[in-house]
Amino acid sequence: MKTNISQEVYAALKEYGLTDYETRAFVALITNGVSSAKELSDRTSIPYSRIYDVLVNLETQQWVKVISGRPMKYKAERPAFVARLAKKELEEKYQRIESALLEKLEPLYGAEETVESTPIWILNGQIFQKVEEMIRGTSKDLTIFLKNPNEEMLSEYFDIFLDLSEKKVEINVIVDETHFNIKNKNVWRKLVSIAKVQMVKHVLFDAILFDQTEMIIFLTSFLKIAIKDENMVFLIQESRLINYSKTYFKMLWSMGHKFSLRDFN
Repeated sequence: MKTNISQEVYAALKEYGLTDYETRAFVALITNGVSSAKELSDRTSIPYSRIYDVLVNLETQQWVKVISGRPMKYKAERPAFVARLAKKELEEKYQRIESALLEKLEPLYGAEETVESTPIWILNGQIFQKVEEMIRGTSKDLTIFLKNPNEEMLSEYFDIFLDLSEKKVEINVIVDETHFNIKNKNVWRKLVSIAKVQMVKHVLFDAILFDQTEMIIFLTSFLKIAIKDENMVFLIQESRLINYSKTYFKMLWSMGHKFSLRDFN
């Protein structure tokens, strides 16, 4: 059986961490079914001297299982099962990376440096007027972290988001699904029409990243109408912290799944 597999599939598997040979072998097992090592080698042009190492690696990752016999044959695990395995592994990998960076290395960073000025500002006064100005001034991409989604304020800012979308500004939204509760489906229906929305677990804060150069962090709930403690809203322009935030976004996005209203019926 021959099936056309898009290059996106191969690219995604390689991005996950499979080698070129492992990717070709796994796809071949999916499309052709149970096969011997020799058959796989012939179909994929993987050298016969390498095919067993490739299959052992796939078996170790539980992507492939061995069917005993002479010759031994190999069968791919169901893609849905493999996807769950891959997601779990990525989540555990991210937790290890986050622990290493935040708990082990962050306290050591710059311990011997003398920092003259750190461009981190406490916002006060007309906070949301400043937020609106910065959103309107975005020219390339807008990234929104939602630990505590506020549907009322998302609705209020929708027209601004729509203007950005019409100007070809890319809008990405990451939503913490841990305590997520939809009250107004229309808010989310409108949002997904202009933005990419990804559901993840354990977003650390509510924040907006503007053109990947400036960031506002709300350490209270996202876009509250009134913030009693003005010291809880920060404008960050420090390049290292911005880079950390971009890396954090990429990690979260890779571990999440696309938002769909059908999941909340």
